[in-house]
Amino acid sequence: MITRLNHGLFRRAIENKFLTTFYGMLGKDGAFTYCNAGHNAPILVSGSSVRRLEKGGMVLGLFEMASFEEETVQLRPGDVIIAFSDGVTEAMNEAGDEFTDDRLLDSLARNRGRSPQELIDGVIADVRVFCGDAMQSDDLTILGVHFAG
Repeated sequence: MITRLNHGLFRRAIENKFLTTFYGMLGKDGAFTYCNAGHNAPILVSGSSVRRLEKGGMVLGLFEMASFEEETVQLRPGDVIIAFSDGVTEAMNEAGDEFTDDRLLDSLARNRGRSPQELIDGVIADVRVFCGDAMQSDDLTILGVHFAG
């Protein structure tokens, strides 16, 4: 699917246009197969760990023959996948420092075991505290997918 999308975008030959995307399929048994094409790596929050879902390849539309990998992870009841825009990790404080992936991972680890909405609310609260009175320069988009089993 991702390879076909890449070929289609490349053939359209729109100069300086590319696409980042994350594509995943979740089976009823909890098998989650995904491919990350240059997007911020979503994060799997489980009862015992927090990890990035990075398998995939480069952004779409740059190279026609780009290759993409996929990975299948086994979700357990209660696991949550958190996808987010770069506006979350690149949110800046008044000194010009970015929130970063590490702060996002720390926030999710501290809130592990909570509901998807509480995970999202916790990240947004941590970003707002970090940014203080700095002007928001980008969107804060976060999506949580909860596997109930």
